[in-house]
Amino acid sequence: MVAGSHPLLLSEQSVHMPSLQNIVFLIDVDDTLFDNDRFEAELSGFLEEKFGPGEKDLYRTLFEECRHEEGFADFLGAFQKFRIAVQENPATMELAYFFRDYPFSRHLYPKALEVLSALSTRGTTVILSDGDAFFQPHKIDRAGIRKAAHDKVRIYVHKETRLDRLEKEFPARHYVLVDDKRRILSSVKKQWKNRVTTVWVRQGHYAREAPDPALLPPDRTIAKIEDLLEISFSGISH
Repeated sequence: MVAGSHPLLLSEQSVHMPSLQNIVFLIDVDDTLFDNDRFEAELSGFLEEKFGPGEKDLYRTLFEECRHEEGFADFLGAFQKFRIAVQENPATMELAYFFRDYPFSRHLYPKALEVLSALSTRGTTVILSDGDAFFQPHKIDRAGIRKAAHDKVRIYVHKETRLDRLEKEFPARHYVLVDDKRRILSSVKKQWKNRVTTVWVRQGHYAREAPDPALLPPDRTIAKIEDLLEISFSGISH
């Protein structure tokens, strides 16, 4: 024992020090596991029905402003601004309940939870998402993603800038990052290089974006999340 050290502190440090894994899977949520485009379409329909087309467009404008300012899809931030803009229209209460009670599991992509279960038998699976501090965790929980990932859920703002934190919490010989955004995949590849395998899921509206020559190409491309079930990741950590 180190002179002057406390045995309880040494014991706690050894307990909480994470062990090195062969492989850690980092899985995005929106338009990767969950069809966020369909959710947005239903939200737009709800807004038009309850408030009218003008207010629907207003919410969309506020939503895009929040996305630009904060770097993620902030539905509740836009709702707060919208609530003030429509002078606390009583229908805003119904919109609050829409967000709270929405059946998110309905718009999981086919076999999304099965994919998480399968990956967990091959390594450590971590949900890695961008988002706000309340609505994104609520969605992940209600959709069943949190349970399928055994509570390993991390939500950041600009997750590609949090790699040092992820490495400390989930140390691994190799990482697999699965995301629908080529910008995120490219950024992480530039930082981790051959320590990460990037997998682009061509789902959602980002799949229709024109290729950007400034971005590194993904290591693997799949058409839908369930295609991960057909990929063998054996040997990539060696």
